[in-house]
Amino acid sequence: MHVLEIDNLVKHFPRGGLFGGEKNPVRAVDGVSLALGRGETLGIVGESGSGKSTVGLLSLGLIPKTSGTILFMGKPVDEFEGKELILFRRKAQIVFQNPFASLNPRMIIRDIIGRVLEIHDIVPKSQIAGKVGALLQEVGLRGDQASRYPHEFSGGQRQRIAVARALASGPEFIILDEPTSALDVSVQAQILNLLGDLQQARGHAYIFISHNLAVIRHVSHRVAVMYLGKLMETAPKEAIFSRPVHPYTRALLASVPKPFVTDEDIESKVIAGDIPSPTNPPSGCRFHTRCSFCIGVCEEAEPAWREVAPKHFVACHRAEEWI
Repeated sequence: MHVLEIDNLVKHFPRGGLFGGEKNPVRAVDGVSLALGRGETLGIVGESGSGKSTVGLLSLGLIPKTSGTILFMGKPVDEFEGKELILFRRKAQIVFQNPFASLNPRMIIRDIIGRVLEIHDIVPKSQIAGKVGALLQEVGLRGDQASRYPHEFSGGQRQRIAVARALASGPEFIILDEPTSALDVSVQAQILNLLGDLQQARGHAYIFISHNLAVIRHVSHRVAVMYLGKLMETAPKEAIFSRPVHPYTRALLASVPKPFVTDEDIESKVIAGDIPSPTNPPSGCRFHTRCSFCIGVCEEAEPAWREVAPKHFVACHRAEEWI
C-alpha cells in the first residue's frame, strides 16, 4: 500500500471581478495523479507557478481541493474527522522553504519542538525536555541549545530545527517545500545529507519540491515534472536525467548552468517566452506556446498521459520520437 495516493487532483482558486462578478479562476493544479511509497523520495520539479507547492499543501489537507482524490494509507484525507484527523496531522508533516519565517521568534526552541510532543501526547510532560534534546542531537545540534531563541541560530541551524520539529511526531511522510533554496550552497549539502540519513534511519517518505534539478537528482528516487498545473513527465530518477522524453523536461535539463560555456551556448538553452497565465492556460498541450517541437496537433488536442517505457509516463504527442 502506498503512503499517499493522489488521483486526478484539481485546485482552482476563484477570483472576484469588478462589481461582484467573477473572473477566470487560477488553475493552479489541473488533473495531477501521483503515488508515494514507503521510504521513497518523490521529487517534484518545475518553474515557479507550475503548481508544485500547491500539490504539497493539498496533500496535507491544508487547503481544500476543488476535485480529485487524496488517500493516506488508503483512506480519503478530506473525510478524516476527530481522532483520525489528529492521527493524520501527526503522520504528515512539512518543512517550509524559509527557516527565518517558519519558526516563532518569541518562543525558545524547547517550546517550539515541545509543543508538537505535547499536542500529540508523544511523551509525558516530564520527558519533553529530554526528548527535545534528543531530537536536536539527531539533526546535528546540541541538546543544551534548546533554551535559545531562533534568532540566535544561523539559517542552516534553523532549518535543522525545522526538521527536528517535523520529526517530533514520528511522521510517515514529510513535504519538503524548497527546504534548501534559502541556504548557502555548502549548507545545502549538509541539510540534504542529513535528510538522507534520517530517511534511512526512520524509513519515512518525502515529497521534495524544488526548482533545482541538481538537488532533485541528489535526493530523489522518482521525479515528477510539472508545468502550469499539469504533469508533463514522471519516471525513475535515472530515466529522467539520462533519457528525458518530454521537450519541457529536456529544456529544463539543458538550461542547467555548466562551467566553461560561452554566451552563445547559454542563449541557445533558454526556453523561449514566458510561462502563460494560469487563469487562461493555452489549449491543447500547455507547453506548446514555448515548445520548439510544436506541431499542429499540439495546439488543438491535449496529449494523453501514457506509459512509454516501464514506469515512465509522459504527456506529449511526439514522445515516441525520443524514446
